[in-house]
Amino acid sequence: MEFTPGIFMFIVALAAVVNGLGIVRIIGGLGEFVRRRESLNVNFYWVHSLLVLFQLLTHVLLWWALIGLREINSINFLQYLYILVGPLLLFLATSLLIPDFTDDKVDLRAAYWRSYKPYYSILTIFWIWCILIWPAFGYPLAPTWKLLSCWLTIMIILRFTENAKVHAVLVSVNWLLLIFFIAVYAMRLGGVASQMIQ
Repeated sequence: MEFTPGIFMFIVALAAVVNGLGIVRIIGGLGEFVRRRESLNVNFYWVHSLLVLFQLLTHVLLWWALIGLREINSINFLQYLYILVGPLLLFLATSLLIPDFTDDKVDLRAAYWRSYKPYYSILTIFWIWCILIWPAFGYPLAPTWKLLSCWLTIMIILRFTENAKVHAVLVSVNWLLLIFFIAVYAMRLGGVASQMIQ
């Protein structure tokens, strides 16, 4: 069967849905907070808030980047499963990051420190997935691999340290890397893909 744009949209739809569930999880948590703002006592933690926004933009960027895979001429089932792994990992990480608002009091600092090890473990695997996405389809590493490796390194450090200052600094560095990534690689739809196919 020929790999047409219509077939590509059908194939990538499941990955987009899983990725979209992560966005819904973040927006749903925010909506629940807004709905219950009068009765809810929230202890905010700026590191957690920055991370939630980072996670939201990572979901959006993944969705934005998935369109670049349309440049690939063919795909097999194992490659398709590989595509699905990234959005699944990102969704799982988001689920750990967004607390349930079941009580009238939510301590986001405590929620962050309760979930940081599995959260950063999952994101470590996610950034490895990102680095290897193009080689999984027979292409060399994307020009973004060094930047993605920086995120991978940050996730590993954050997974293994309990130092609050290190977490604060590295979560802030995530944002600097994200701004650089968007400015250099993500302003055009399928920007990295067009570089890879040439």
